[in-house]
Amino acid sequence: MNDSLAILVVDDDPLLLDLMVETLNTIGYRADGVLSGKEALEYLEDNDVQLLITDIKMPEMDGIELSQQIKNLYPRLPLIFISAAFTPAVLQRIEGEPFLTKPFRISQVEALIKNSLEPVSDTKSAKPADSILVVDDDDGFRIMLMENLRISGYKVCGVSDARKALERLKRGGINAVITDFKMPGMDGLSLSRYIRQQWPDLPVILVTAYINIDENPEVQFNDADGYLMKPFKIDSITGLLEMIKREKTKSR
Repeated sequence: MNDSLAILVVDDDPLLLDLMVETLNTIGYRADGVLSGKEALEYLEDNDVQLLITDIKMPEMDGIELSQQIKNLYPRLPLIFISAAFTPAVLQRIEGEPFLTKPFRISQVEALIKNSLEPVSDTKSAKPADSILVVDDDDGFRIMLMENLRISGYKVCGVSDARKALERLKRGGINAVITDFKMPGMDGLSLSRYIRQQWPDLPVILVTAYINIDENPEVQFNDADGYLMKPFKIDSITGLLEMIKREKTKSR
């Protein structure tokens, strides 16, 4: 089905643009590219596009400004952001949208394209993706984990401390929380206990590089549904999320 999918790539770097377009065409998509947001809007007026991939940092109109115009003009057009640096401020501006950090593997692009298109390919039967809140004061780790969870098919948002996490939870729409243990202010364990009191059915996973529960049995993480030691593979946390989800479903 790749040959029926038309993709528009937007990037002001002509070398990267050509490489991306050529790669997508090689693996079976119908890809074309433009060098600016203005050209992208002009292209969309005359061409049928099923997916747009845009760089964020561009002159005149950046990728986020472009996405805002596209949402008004083409609200059902899926979009993927690419950038060399996803800072917390940028992630806040693109909350809820899929993204990839340069450089990336083509397998990551393919997985993200598939996940981005699933909700619109069959809106009646497609299951809504779980929304995960990642809480970690280490910006680099939080961004990396969010990116990998998004590639794995989850909706993701992130905050840097427990106070911001609680503010986000009050707005609703979160299916699970992944929180670091050691954070300034309220630590991850205290956050887990508070969540258990306020939202008893909301799963919480603690991650830490400092405490190994097997070696420190006196530390009790009873208020969390699971824990992982840093570093861990992404399939470890996605597997734990799915296991907790199944257990929660059985207990209802």
